[in-house]
Amino acid sequence: MDECRELARIVESRQALLFGEFTLSSGLKSNYYLDMRRLLGDYKSYRETLELLAYKAESAFKEFDIIVGVATGGIPWAAGLALVMGKSLAYVRLEKKGHGTLGVVEGAPPYGKCIIVDDVATTGASIESAVEVLKGHCEVVGVLVIVDRLQGAGERLKKINIKMESVATVEELFECMKA
Repeated sequence: MDECRELARIVESRQALLFGEFTLSSGLKSNYYLDMRRLLGDYKSYRETLELLAYKAESAFKEFDIIVGVATGGIPWAAGLALVMGKSLAYVRLEKKGHGTLGVVEGAPPYGKCIIVDDVATTGASIESAVEVLKGHCEVVGVLVIVDRLQGAGERLKKINIKMESVATVEELFECMKA
């Protein structure tokens, strides 16, 4: 629960939990929004959150070579985490680019074992899409997110034999913020 309290402190300090009417990238409607990009705007909050991610990555996924970010929210977190952990970085584009190499995976050639990183998990559709893109390139040993909204991502990934870990679930985060 210490990681949760620390994350709650960071989220509160950056005013990253917003209330109102929001449409999420999944298309779902929500009365709250976790804007984890606000944590990127302050080097101390960014670094502290990366430390929480690194701790979770080390404890949850023993062996991996590459950290893969999901466009767009996961890319800065994956990049920072790769730097902190001394790992290679790749990211999965939302769609195949129409110029240059025409690639959908950028950065390190994704060979070996990798973890996928995203900021917030809701339904898991974009993460599952990244897993599909990476098949044949690397072995996805798991997924790491800062917050799991508990809206189906974990179950969706479990169906394709992918383990997802989070620094905190949204329920844990709310509890830690109350405390």
